[in-house]
Amino acid sequence: MTPIDGAISAAKRLCVEDERAVEMLTVAQRQMRHLRTLVDDLLDAARLKHGKLAIKHSDTSLSEIVFDAVTAIRHHILSRRHTLRITGLDEPVYVRADHVRLSQVLGNLLSNAAKYTPVGGTIELNVRVEANNSSDQSDALLVIDVADNGMGIDSAVQPRVFDLFAQSARGRARSEGGLGIGLAVAKRMVELHQGTISLRSEGSGKGTVVTLRLPILQKAVDAADIAARKMPSVTPEPARLLLVDDNQDALRALSVLLELEGHEVTTSDNGRDAIRLMSEKHPEVAIVDVGMPEMDGFEVARTVRLNHRLDDMVLVALTGYASESDKSRALAAGFDFHLTKPLSLDKLQYILANRADGTLRGIV
Repeated sequence: MTPIDGAISAAKRLCVEDERAVEMLTVAQRQMRHLRTLVDDLLDAARLKHGKLAIKHSDTSLSEIVFDAVTAIRHHILSRRHTLRITGLDEPVYVRADHVRLSQVLGNLLSNAAKYTPVGGTIELNVRVEANNSSDQSDALLVIDVADNGMGIDSAVQPRVFDLFAQSARGRARSEGGLGIGLAVAKRMVELHQGTISLRSEGSGKGTVVTLRLPILQKAVDAADIAARKMPSVTPEPARLLLVDDNQDALRALSVLLELEGHEVTTSDNGRDAIRLMSEKHPEVAIVDVGMPEMDGFEVARTVRLNHRLDDMVLVALTGYASESDKSRALAAGFDFHLTKPLSLDKLQYILANRADGTLRGIV
């Protein structure tokens, strides 16, 4: 299916001037991704049933897992004009987990919340640490709540929502409701991480909260060491870049530096002009300062993510703030990456070299 998805993306670029063609190709791509999700769920269910699903644990940052999950389903959030709130990531949290699989679980829960919440709803992902009262281990627990104010689930159905092929009325209410596999797969994946998953809803029309509890990594983790393991030395191919910053000196300096690296660079000193240039020039990567006056970088990101012609453009947030909450805010706005000032050229080169890899998303 990946070649088909890639072919659709290429076709969208070829007919970029034909709005109706782009619209139809966007629909086809959305349905293709939905079909791929269904097939992936079926394959995972089969692997789980036969004990063939491999879990590869490593020490990893929860913020990066969350970033990947939200990036994967961001089009659901934006297309339905939901508000996404992420809290509890102000301090770094590390878990021993399979990064890809845990991100898949969170993506599934966020996708469900987006699908079954009316347009313009609110979805929250809250992270907290609580004591583990279990007698067989004393470690703290990482608790992740994914909450929405959507359709809710009738109390009579709730005991069966994690059963394979189980579907509630809300699952049957929409053509993209799925096969009733996603939550069953999520439950088993969480169990393979020695965790638990539960669901609660006050009933139809009253929203839903899904809660994950996972062992937290108690030992000290060197974040720089983890980042170093993930960031080998790279030399990217030349790319079309757009730099956006209201500081003219910073803009010129970075522009010259990247041109010396062989990239084609366009610059802009304000958000509205940047959006125009994105639509006209279709840069492969846009590096946007979030602290601009009038129209800041967050508003730029939210605006361009509604333009399906720019689906393939990588958005990089550039900011002087490095807290986990700032990174989460960038993620929720639609950025693919968050870089802090002063800009590390090595980190930017890493992004540019790996931007075509669909699995590469996060905070570097």
